[in-house]
Amino acid sequence: MHFFRHLGIWPAAGLLAAAAVSGGPALRSPAGARSPALAPAVRRVTYLGTTFTVPRSWPVINLAAHPRQCVRFDRHVLYLGTPGRNQRCPATIIGTTEAMLVRPSARHAIPYSAGYPVDRLITVVTRRITVTATYAAHRAQIARILASGSLRVPPEGSSGGTPPPAAAGGLAAGPLATPSVLPANATSYTGQGFDACAAPSAEVMRTWRRLSPYQAVGIYIGGADRACAQPNLTAAWVSQQQAAGWHFIPIYVGPQAVGAARDAVRAARMLGFGPRSPLYYDMEAYPASSARPVLRFLTSWTRELHVLGYTSGVYSNSLSGIRDLVKNYSNASYTMPDVIYDALWNGVADTADPLLPATDWPLHQRIHQYQGGQNVTYGGNTISIDEDYLDVQQSVTGTSPQASQAAAQASGDVDAFFTGPGGKLRHVWLSPGARWHGPAGLGGSLTAQPSAVTSSAGTVAVFGQAANGHLVEASYHPGQHWSRLRTLPVGKIGSQPAAVALSTGEIDVFWRGVSGRHLWHAQYNPGQGWARPQNLGGRLASAPSPVVSGPGGLSVFWAGTNGQLWQIRRNPGSSWSRAVSLGLGPLGGAPSASGLATGKIEVAWPASGHKAVWRVTYTPAAGWGKPAELPGGVSGRPFVVASGSAVSVFWKGSNGRLWWVTDPGPGGQSPAQVGMGVLGSSPFATGQPGGVIDVFWKGSADPHLWHARYRGGSWTGPGNLGGRVR
Repeated sequence: MHFFRHLGIWPAAGLLAAAAVSGGPALRSPAGARSPALAPAVRRVTYLGTTFTVPRSWPVINLAAHPRQCVRFDRHVLYLGTPGRNQRCPATIIGTTEAMLVRPSARHAIPYSAGYPVDRLITVVTRRITVTATYAAHRAQIARILASGSLRVPPEGSSGGTPPPAAAGGLAAGPLATPSVLPANATSYTGQGFDACAAPSAEVMRTWRRLSPYQAVGIYIGGADRACAQPNLTAAWVSQQQAAGWHFIPIYVGPQAVGAARDAVRAARMLGFGPRSPLYYDMEAYPASSARPVLRFLTSWTRELHVLGYTSGVYSNSLSGIRDLVKNYSNASYTMPDVIYDALWNGVADTADPLLPATDWPLHQRIHQYQGGQNVTYGGNTISIDEDYLDVQQSVTGTSPQASQAAAQASGDVDAFFTGPGGKLRHVWLSPGARWHGPAGLGGSLTAQPSAVTSSAGTVAVFGQAANGHLVEASYHPGQHWSRLRTLPVGKIGSQPAAVALSTGEIDVFWRGVSGRHLWHAQYNPGQGWARPQNLGGRLASAPSPVVSGPGGLSVFWAGTNGQLWQIRRNPGSSWSRAVSLGLGPLGGAPSASGLATGKIEVAWPASGHKAVWRVTYTPAAGWGKPAELPGGVSGRPFVVASGSAVSVFWKGSNGRLWWVTDPGPGGQSPAQVGMGVLGSSPFATGQPGGVIDVFWKGSADPHLWHARYRGGSWTGPGNLGGRVR
């Protein structure tokens, strides 16, 4: 990040453009290059058989002769050769101008020419050379230089599609295989970290992991103002560093363009950062007069990331961007980022800031950049870095909030809800390191068990069908009390409601209609409220079961009036599909479903006559698998829950005991009893990204709420949580 802009001082573009490469090698033509005498304003430079006409004022740097040279695109320079793996780059540079990197093409390179307007980047590949050209206001100048080498220049405004992950660094070209999604904790960490202009080599990262106090690294994944070449930043590098114990701060730096969020998500996906990963927009310091347009852009950035299934982060100076976000934290006109990255260079490694109230971004949602532009050495390896302290614990992959009577918050808190005598809504809750609290009464008069979700960090909403047939809701927000149950404007509903939440803060509630037995849907969006209820069609013989899977995909399952399993789906940015029968059944009751960020879905249901539990799995690669019958019999409805990278099915067996099966999990895929005694009802459960599962049920000998927890490969419980379950 740029030190000048941290102070609110914007350097003059002309001074940057005319400056020589500070601290660089003597500027001369590389070996094998020819520079015939021309008019004073330009000169010709030949590299691997291609001759370019470039401004005489541009330095020409031979990277083969200077492997530690920082390849930076914030100055007019022509670089020839492949950037070194250990560049000496200042940590505080940002921004691009007209500059070029020309290097040898990879073996068997496929020629192409592409422009990336959002990144202000042009890539041209021939069988001999690969050119990466950046530009600011003078794209035409770059076009002339490329044309002088008889290279094809893409038309202005055209896009060649998705740039390779290191394209702005000038190193990757051509299609790449889709990388595997990183584990849930790749972007979560509490402790010290650093960010540097260029990602260090694997060797340096290995040394620093062993000797330094840092375990997190900020990496510039994309953006038109990414100033340094990234020879190391590939999906393989990210995966390797994650396996070595590093955590990441994915940073996007560019102008406030309409397509910035989509461009950031494309870059993140190619590096392996999956749905719900926080992506941080680098908003450098700005004058106070720009506060409104900046907040409008950051709102757009956050909302678009949410639509695409990712979490929003914003980096800015404490006295500009962070100050304005704090001032508008409760302003409904703006959508706040999920995580803030506060540049306050006070030298203190914590997440405190006098401008930041403790109630704002309170739940492991902060990074503090506490020092900048430091040359730091470990094991003889020196990097210019900014120093950071992270407290980020976001639920990024593995589990999306599913329809449940319980809701696990991102901080590890667990809330469980049930209907007590007289239909009163009851609530118990657990915070990490504490005991269970409650039951507490939330009032109302419900006809069935409720459904609850965590819609954002620390925010819980619970839904139920009131005795008068209307849909009611209560909610909790961090630092506030539970709201009273209120009736939502959707009319009467014909079944127990089922809710899910997306990382955008969107909440979707589903139910069977009163007449026609159709599937109905109500949607809540932050800042907009509840939309009109929508009839999605179909004919339901059971309550619906919704599930979130993949990057924001939403499916709903139910038992149709023909006894078969039915599904309807909505992909991100698309409308609902038609309801279709999956040809599975006959079902003996309502199905239950859950999914993973990988796109995997598992559905389970009781067989006709309740003789067994059946389950079926869907994966994006293979589609629907063959349904499997689980032994043990079944009494009531099974419950499917995701935790970490596994999906588990729980049910009350015909012997009254708790049964479960998990895929993948201990003991393979063989169902097993959990020694928790006899159950008085079907179980319900919630899972967390770390693999923790909490299971709840009504007691058999008493009507109390009982609980068991699975963690670290073993079960604890049962525990009596009290209350009276209807």
